[in-house]
This record gives sequence, C-alpha cells and structure tokens, in this order.
Amino acid sequence: MLYKFKNGTTQDPAGKDRTKIRLLQQLDEANHRLQYKFADWLERKTAHWSRRSWTIILIFFTIATSSYSIYVMVDSFSEPDVSSIPITRIVKTTNTIQTHEKMDQLKVLISKGEDEKTIRFRRYMDSLGRSPTGKK
Repeated sequence: MLYKFKNGTTQDPAGKDRTKIRLLQQLDEANHRLQYKFADWLERKTAHWSRRSWTIILIFFTIATSSYSIYVMVDSFSEPDVSSIPITRIVKTTNTIQTHEKMDQLKVLISKGEDEKTIRFRRYMDSLGRSPTGKK
C-alpha cells in the first residue's frame, strides 16, 4: 500500500516497521556478542582460581555486605531526635505588601492561585502538627 505525503514521495509504513525491527535485532545481537565476550574474558581471568579462593572471596563479600547493612540499620536507629521532614510554621511577615509588590515586579513564574494552594497546604500541615494525634 502506498501513501502520499506533502513532498510527493511515497513510503510504506510497514517498511519503516521492518527496518526498525531489523535494527533492534541487530542491536540485540551486538549486545549478546558483547556479553559473551565479557563472560569469556572473565572466565579466562578466573580460570586458575581454586575452590578455596572462591570460598574466601564469597565469605569476604558476604561479611562486607552484611556488616554494611548492619551499620546502616544501627545508624538509622541511633539518632531518634533527627526528623527527616522539618515542620515550620507559616508566619505572616511584617512587609507582606512589599513582598507582593516585589513578586509583581519580578514577574514570578508561580501564579497567585498556585501560591494560595501552597499556603493552604502549609496551613493544613501546621494544623496536623498541633496535636499528637494529628487532629485539631
């Protein structure tokens, strides 16, 4: 099936799909060849290692990764006073009028509607922090 385009040439969309599929297959084959070459190289480099050396490497890797995991867990529980999300109160500034004038002068990318949404959200978050249960 032939399709006419503005420049007067005809092309088959199915032909484009075939070339795309062929290109993807070639990339996939190249990727497999590279993987086999790398695996062969690694096999040649480690062919002379004995079973004992593999066991020692495995034990060292296991000890290193488990000790790091334990360190991360202990470190996360050791500082309970640190909050990952700081809660700050919204305070009305003394120069509120000046701030809005400066915003208009700078042509800030945030619209007033988005600014009001942000203020409402911050007020809501502040109200949750007023009581331990999160209720007012």
